[in-house]
Amino acid sequence: MISIMSIEWISVLLFGSMFLVLMMGLPVAFVLGGLATVFTAVFWGPESLFIIVARTYSMMSTTTLVAAPLFVLMATVLERSGVSEELYDMMYRWMGSIKGGLAIGTVLVCTLIAAMSGIASTGVVMMGVMALPAMLKRGYDKKLAVGCILAGGVLGPLIPPSIALVLYGTIAQVSIGALFAGGMSAGLLCSALIIGYILIRCYMNPELGPPIPAEERSNWGAKIASLKGVLLPFLLVFAVLGSIYGGIATPTEASAVGALGAIICSAIHGKLNWDLIKESAYTTIKVQGFMMWILFAAQAFAAVYMGLGASRMVIGLVKEYQVGWWAMLIGIQVVWFLLGFVIDAWSILMITAPIILPLMPIYGFNPLWLGVLYAVNTQTGYLTPPFGTMLFMMKGIAPKGVTTSDIYRSVVPFVITQLVCLALCIAFPSLVLWLPSLFFN
Repeated sequence: MISIMSIEWISVLLFGSMFLVLMMGLPVAFVLGGLATVFTAVFWGPESLFIIVARTYSMMSTTTLVAAPLFVLMATVLERSGVSEELYDMMYRWMGSIKGGLAIGTVLVCTLIAAMSGIASTGVVMMGVMALPAMLKRGYDKKLAVGCILAGGVLGPLIPPSIALVLYGTIAQVSIGALFAGGMSAGLLCSALIIGYILIRCYMNPELGPPIPAEERSNWGAKIASLKGVLLPFLLVFAVLGSIYGGIATPTEASAVGALGAIICSAIHGKLNWDLIKESAYTTIKVQGFMMWILFAAQAFAAVYMGLGASRMVIGLVKEYQVGWWAMLIGIQVVWFLLGFVIDAWSILMITAPIILPLMPIYGFNPLWLGVLYAVNTQTGYLTPPFGTMLFMMKGIAPKGVTTSDIYRSVVPFVITQLVCLALCIAFPSLVLWLPSLFFN
């Protein structure tokens, strides 16, 4: 059968079937796993189905994946711990007196939350509940208020401890600690670009983000007293990232430090109880179960496709058409960006990895740099319709008067800002690589 059908036609049939079934609404994990099973049985016979079991077992024994559920647990405990209230209160007191200050403070809080959680939903939910009503009450433009929360929230998959970077490092065999350092550089750059955009917009049009009235502004005593709100978050971030960069702990061990630190933070805030532990554990199991099903299915899908000759086909096409370095790099980014409109970042990685990984040694792509580009690129998928998950989440928590149209229009300038960040990281790789080179050889 393989000799009759070329790998090119197999690719068309495989990926055509995948997108067709995805459009029918089936979960990604079952689509990938089901197609892997069918194509294995058809091309190699039922007796070859052990390949799927072997790849699943291999993925289950990957110790670095232990970091993922612990980072998810850290995020879910923090979401309920009360840390975000003190953080936002501090930013409100310090930033509220300048034009667009509440929006800038919201992005800064989201950046800190991203450094504590590693997922997008934490920052969006926390700031959507607290910051959005406060900004709307003080006359902020709806699109600016909603957009800054969404843009700041999706820094979670980029700034460590990023679950997306843990998965990429596991698959591409890249140091997760070095990926975290590169993600930190790119994440802070993206955060700075978002803040710069808000500053420029509010300077040109102060009505978009008016400063809070003089009578509501805090004195210096209250401002300094509010700084205690950042003490615990900074200690937690330092404990997790400092232990990795200092060579004290591996990312897997640091995830356990983070989970314990989050529990301690909730205890200090008086929020630690059985309900918090139970709900956090249930959420962690749910998220991790969803992620592992995708991983298992995608590993099977990749094994079958690679076994059918995908690497040889890709290398052959590259040599035949003499695709240039820049053309290949831009092509990869365009594919990632377009896939972000219809599927999540984890699925994008699993689907494209079998094709992109063989190209790295051919083109000399730095796998660390490409991994950070993947995280910067695919985070936009959380904001792009029709399946931008953060858009739906924002609609669920937004107050009355914020329509779906407002939410969709609010993200346009911030998606452009993220693409500018991506372009800068492509044009100047040192923006991504300087921090990993500082801590890792």
